[in-house]
Amino acid sequence: MPHCTMHLSKILPAFATTLLLAGCSALSPFSTMTKLNLTLTASDRLNPDLNGRPSPVVVRLFELKHPVAYENADFFSLYERARETLAPDLVSSEELELRPGETVELRLAISGDGRYVGVLVAYRDLPHARWRYTLPVAATQLTEANLTLDENGSPTRLSGWPRWMTDESR
Repeated sequence: MPHCTMHLSKILPAFATTLLLAGCSALSPFSTMTKLNLTLTASDRLNPDLNGRPSPVVVRLFELKHPVAYENADFFSLYERARETLAPDLVSSEELELRPGETVELRLAISGDGRYVGVLVAYRDLPHARWRYTLPVAATQLTEANLTLDENGSPTRLSGWPRWMTDESR
């Protein structure tokens, strides 16, 4: 019998620790956060200059309560006066530079109010480029999306985005 007690004395603490960790993760505030894993990939021909050489683009991400103001604003209003243009829907914004051939993987925590992420890409040839994308994020869940951009903003690969959010008419 002592052999059985010794064996249980090793198993019981390990089992209790496992239960405790499982309970903590279920109660963790991070388990109910809204999260977005967004992968941005630039083609090797991204944003060509006047000589056809690929160039970097500035990418701005807007966390939004509602997408209507974002989807109806012109590029320069969003780029130069985002806070005024998007108030009161703007929760936060981020900016990054994406170089030709580069892939950036973003792991973002979305606030309680954020339900959409707007992706604005500052192309050199705006009249001929698709520069705006809108992505809904599911509350308290993980949303995963990939956006691969070519030289004029046409997505060469777009996954994780609802069909109506990727329509060219938007």
